[in-house]
Amino acid sequence: MGYSEFHDNVNSISEKTKNLVDDRKDILIVSNSSCDGIISASLLIKAIWKLGGKGTARFLSRLDEEILTDLKKEDHDFYYFTDIGSGLSELFNKLFSKNWIVLDHRKISLNEIAIDDNNAILNPWKYDIDGDREITSGGISYLLAKNLDKRFLDLSPLAIVSALGEYQDVGDKRSLVGLNNEILEDSKKDGLIQTDIDLLLSFNEFLPIHESIASTYVPYLYGLTSKSDKCLDLLRKTNITLKKDGRFKTICDINQEEKFLILETIKSHLSSQIDSSINNLENILIGYTYVLPSEEHGSHLYDARRFSDLLNSSALSNKTGLGMSICLGDRSSSLEEAEKDAQEFNKSSQLLISKILKEKWRIFDKGLCLFIDAEGIVEPDYIGHLSRLLGSHYQFMNKVIIIKTAIDENYSKYFFSSLLKGAIDVQQMTKELSESVSGITVTFNNAEGQIVIPPAQEDSLMSIIQKQIKKIPK
Repeated sequence: MGYSEFHDNVNSISEKTKNLVDDRKDILIVSNSSCDGIISASLLIKAIWKLGGKGTARFLSRLDEEILTDLKKEDHDFYYFTDIGSGLSELFNKLFSKNWIVLDHRKISLNEIAIDDNNAILNPWKYDIDGDREITSGGISYLLAKNLDKRFLDLSPLAIVSALGEYQDVGDKRSLVGLNNEILEDSKKDGLIQTDIDLLLSFNEFLPIHESIASTYVPYLYGLTSKSDKCLDLLRKTNITLKKDGRFKTICDINQEEKFLILETIKSHLSSQIDSSINNLENILIGYTYVLPSEEHGSHLYDARRFSDLLNSSALSNKTGLGMSICLGDRSSSLEEAEKDAQEFNKSSQLLISKILKEKWRIFDKGLCLFIDAEGIVEPDYIGHLSRLLGSHYQFMNKVIIIKTAIDENYSKYFFSSLLKGAIDVQQMTKELSESVSGITVTFNNAEGQIVIPPAQEDSLMSIIQKQIKKIPK
């Protein structure tokens, strides 16, 4: 099994989709409330509408039998599940017979692959393709749309946005690999995306350098992120001329030597803040940029990484419809509202991180494992995002991060994430935890997982976690 078989599956499902469109079937697209979910649903719905088909989209953060039964009562002709639904094949067959398809990049079990008699699951893992690194649900939807009609090649930038939103820029200098890189070539060929290697600071083509540093929160630059005055003071200690013709320079206005000096200055600052030497910061802050030249210069949509941040904030703010309208082409009031929401969302995220860092009792650093008690200040649906932000904090990189928050008085949620590449399989760890502790486990990908348990079982949970952490190679 491999790429050829995967593309055969794409072709097969695109033919089925074309028949549904031609027959004017009523199609419901159910998608995850996430950046990737918004994009994957938007790509499908746009293709269906342009071909004259009937389709609507719905965004949900979870699926269970009760929710699916309600969807069944709506009596649609066919159901697509994008970026959601892996592991639910038996339930889909029970409720929807053969009238469903799942497009997802999350890892699925061998059992689910074995029972896919109708070839209804379009998932890279079925073909030994790494869905954590090589393609997203948005990328799969793009390939499907491209197979429906070559006109849809112009949708390729959205697939790149989804790849960056899922942190799949895992190649050298934060490049895209595998199927993502093939999609990128589609975009570059038609001039829809331009790439370069540069400092990866937010709004680096638009904001003054000190504000660009302050606006960077992945990675989280301790003492600099969200603090433009401190960034300006830091830059004034260098020999860089910060103004030209009376205005502050941007990153685009300075040469390579000056960019290197900025990197070294940030590195020196971080070392002084955490009382430790900083290594390999260039691997995080220097890499490929992906810009969409057709978008307004300086907007959130001009840079593909910021585009993904915008959609992520829309999803976490329960405004998936707003994100979808932008993906479908709205550049007026929807974009203005979403950009304003994104600014507020990022501001609140930084305030939350600052609160956690200041309240030292919330953080338990156990070497390779970092436990954070976010109970009372973080909503359950928000901890995945918070975990990624904290994981980009230089002090916490290369650790397994565990964040706890309360669902209600009876249950707490524990979210696991790890950027220890190759050192730990969080999916397997979470599976072992679920077998030992009476909880409900959901695994998102090979680097993240969550478990829901009664608070009384926390001691047992932490004991098991410590045993798992000790297995990590030093």
